Formats: sequence, structure tokens, C-alpha cells
Amino acid sequence: MSATGRTPAAAPDAGRIADRYRLLKRVGSGGMAEVFRAHDELLGRDVALKVFRREFASADDLRRQKGEVRLLANLSHPSLVTLFDTTSDDEGRGVLVLEFVDGTDAGARLKEGPLPEPDVAALAVDVARALAYIHGRGVVHRDIAPANILLPSATSSGVHAKLTDLGIARLIDDARITSTGFVIGTASYLSPEQAAGRPVGPPSDVYSLGLVLLECLTGTREFPGSGVESAVARLSRDPDVPDTLDAEWRRLIRSMVAREPDHRPTAAVVAEELAGLLARDTAPASADEGLERTLLLPSPGEAPEAQEAREPTAATSLLPGTRPEPVAPRTTAATSRMPRPLRGVRRGILGILLACAALVVVVIGIALGSMAGGGQPSPDPVKSYPAVGGTLGDHLKQLEHDVSNSGP
Repeated sequence: MSATGRTPAAAPDAGRIADRYRLLKRVGSGGMAEVFRAHDELLGRDVALKVFRREFASADDLRRQKGEVRLLANLSHPSLVTLFDTTSDDEGRGVLVLEFVDGTDAGARLKEGPLPEPDVAALAVDVARALAYIHGRGVVHRDIAPANILLPSATSSGVHAKLTDLGIARLIDDARITSTGFVIGTASYLSPEQAAGRPVGPPSDVYSLGLVLLECLTGTREFPGSGVESAVARLSRDPDVPDTLDAEWRRLIRSMVAREPDHRPTAAVVAEELAGLLARDTAPASADEGLERTLLLPSPGEAPEAQEAREPTAATSLLPGTRPEPVAPRTTAATSRMPRPLRGVRRGILGILLACAALVVVVIGIALGSMAGGGQPSPDPVKSYPAVGGTLGDHLKQLEHDVSNSGP
């Protein structure tokens, strides 16, 4: 919550509130309330106390809104700051007793610059899931802003962000807010319908979250300036989503900040898409990535011919008079993880070589058999074959020579 020209509420004079909560330190303040870290001496835990200025929420106001208090207190989600209780201080000001989150908020974190995409996806998916949860129970937050997204110091529970200030609009009389010149919501993140004073619903929260994501990724607030300047800008133009952002992020944010509420996705859909972006951005690189491009290249300094020559083939092992020495199969990491398509190519080449060698053996057998039967040797069929290059061609030429010079 924010406002200009307002003096923050004074800190409670007493060291305790409601004879139970011992004040430790002030952790935040705004135009409507101040927030203190306090220790609940009854339950032995730290809590956050939100102390309203009297013109916004007195103890009587909160008692009249006990139905709304009960509704908010019954909301339970890992990414929501829990409302424990309501009470009042000695001056009659309304006090909300909330879960204390030790850490910082997204607004403070953005002062250091834009966040990495995986960090944005991690905090945003938690907030979107929290919004989907409260929207399903008929609650609209109405003040999605970086300052209301808390970032716990410890994330052992898997929660990277918690949404706070839930339901303030429902606890405070809208007529009173209007009469004092306040608008529920932080000016820079209001939806167009909020800026125009129209009724708001769940799509308004989705729009505001889209502006928060845009700022987290770029480090720049899209609608800066005073409340009036920011609101006028909201009504005169759409947010500028730069082309330098990732294509999937651009598409998602542009859908969230659509001018018409009906054109925006629901919080549940946003949460699902953010989960996909988070999985994509945090997935480990594949160990086989790039292997296919380098698998068939020779070692540095080794010519391809040398690599081919030192690898015995099935064709050479079948030639007459040759006894290939046993060679241990190569089991390097590259060959052991050779993609199946490449293995198929190598098997096909070996098959062709085997077929050629078998054909040569058959031809030689026929020629030798004919000469052994006493007949005149028929013209050497080997000579009619097309020339074969490489190592196999050399062996075939040697065989041709041996056959031609052999006696009956």
C-alpha cells in the first residue's frame, strides 16, 4: 500500500500489544499501516504485526468484518503468508497477526538489478499458484507488487516466494478508502480496470503479476511516476514487452497484460506455463549433447586414412592366406555412446564389405574347380569386375595375379 503526503502511523508506545505480542523491531511502513516483527509470548514464535492507521482500520472495523477475517484465516497455501489472528493496540487501532517470513522481498531484490530467468520463474510460479488458490475461493488480492512478494531466506520447503497483504481490500471499507483519496493497490502495478475505477476480478491480479514479471526480467518499472501519472499511462498505452526477452517469456507476459480482462489467461494457466519455463531453464545439459557432431572426427593430428587403416574389417579377415590378429574391441566413451543411426551406417558398410568378400571367394572356388577338372580354364571372371579401390582393391588385385599364374 502506498500514498503520498501522509505521515506513517506512530509506533505503539507500549512494548507489547494485547499483553501477548512483544514488539522487536519495525520492518516496514506505508501509507495505511506499519509492520513490526514481534514475539508471541503465548505460543513462543515470532510473528508479523500489521498495525493500521486509525482512519483505515480500527478494532471495531475488524470486528465488523469478522466474516472476512475468518475466511482469510482459513486460507492455507505454502505460498501464502498465513493470517493467524486480529487484535488491537492500546489506541484502538486494528492489528493483523501474520506469519513472519525471515528474508527480503522482490522489491528490495530488484534494487540490485534484473533477476535471472530461472529465479523469476521460480518465484513467479509460487505466486501464480497462490493466486489460483485464492481465486478459486472467491478472493481477489488487488495489490500484486514486488513489495508484497516475500522471498524467504531458506527454501528447504521448496517455496521460493510467499504472497502477503492478502485480503486488505476485503477487510477495509471501500467507501472509506475512496473518501480519503486512496486506491487499493500500488499505483505502478494497477490493472487498467483498477486505474479506471471499474470493478475488478481475478484477471486484475494476473495483469499486475505480468507487470511484476516484466520488471523482474528487465530491471525497469514499466509505469513509473506518481499515482496519477502511472494511472494515465496505463489507460493510454499497453506495456512494452521488449523483443530482447526470450520468445516464450514474451508470449506469456503479453497475454497476461492484455488490455481486456477476458483476453488474459487464468492464474492456473499462468502457473502451468511458468512451471514449464522453470523446468526448461533449470534442466541439466545432456551428457550426449554435441556428441553426434564430433563422433566420427579423427583424433588431433591423425589423418582419416590412418584411422581407417588401423581398424581391421571383416572383409580382410576372410581373404585367403590372411590371419588377422585378434584386436580388442574399442570401448571408448564415444563409441559406447554412439547414436543408433550412426551404428546402423557402420553395420551397413560392414555388410557390403562382407558380401564383396564372399563373392570373391565363390569366384575363386569356381575357377580352381574348373581347372582341377582338366578342362581349359575359362576366362578369368575376376577381370570383368569393376575396379575396387582402397585396401580391398589391393587384395583383389593380388588374388587376380595369383589365380592367373597358378598351374593346373
